[in-house]
Amino acid sequence: MSALPGFTVPPVWELPKHDGRLVAGEREFKGRKFFELRLWAGEHGDKATAKGVTMPLDAVPDLARALMAYTAKNTPSGPDTAS
Repeated sequence: MSALPGFTVPPVWELPKHDGRLVAGEREFKGRKFFELRLWAGEHGDKATAKGVTMPLDAVPDLARALMAYTAKNTPSGPDTAS
């Protein structure tokens, strides 16, 4: 993965998409840190799009718990259909 602007540490998750890649991680903007899940596009997947969500760092633990609960109830079966 090429370096992406604004990330304070390497992203924690990435998913290739047909129109770019989803990237999750900690970023900094105007001196404030936050967590972001965003679609990056462009020829090299290095341009942030408006498609994404940004949240305060203290909201991440609740999101992680919610995702774990969802995963426990909805174990995928069959081929991956995400695109």
